Amino acid sequence: MPRKQTNTKERILDTATNLFSTHGFAGTSIDDILQAVGITKGAFYHYFNSKDHLCQAVLEIAISEYHQLAEAVQGTDDPSRGLYLWLESLIERQTSGQWLHCRLVTRLSIESAQLSTSLQQKLRSFWQWYQSLYESLIRQRQQDQGADTMDPSAAARLFMAAHFGALWLDRCAPAKEDVITVCETLLARVIR
Repeated sequence: MPRKQTNTKERILDTATNLFSTHGFAGTSIDDILQAVGITKGAFYHYFNSKDHLCQAVLEIAISEYHQLAEAVQGTDDPSRGLYLWLESLIERQTSGQWLHCRLVTRLSIESAQLSTSLQQKLRSFWQWYQSLYESLIRQRQQDQGADTMDPSAAARLFMAAHFGALWLDRCAPAKEDVITVCETLLARVIR
């Protein structure tokens, strides 16, 4: 029975997500993707014009899933728990081994100077959205607790930097503490 075209496209997208998040954009060739998926160049070019076009599609999927996750967290009955729920959801997905979007965005961001202008802009827009999400969640938490210990913008940058850094550092030098512990410790310090 022949494979459906969408199945091939999904396999290309899934494989590219894995390879880009592991080896980066520059470290992944079209041949690497072809070999991992088991398709020809013709099949690849049927769906994507270039590696850059494929990376754009992969990044759009990742960003879309971040937005869906944020909507689910922001739609809870207890807004004061939004920040906790966001961190729990992210960490749960990251540690499952099935959700590579944090690693993907981190890896591409590190390489952003080598990426096309359109990919750089997508990443810049993502990080701006991401910071505003954190600011909103932190501001809500502070209002609900009557605490105003740190400027939400500064706290958002701190959370983003800690999360980004923990992901990257863990690949190079795994820590005794998991990312959950790092985020909980930071949360306790920033919002009392």
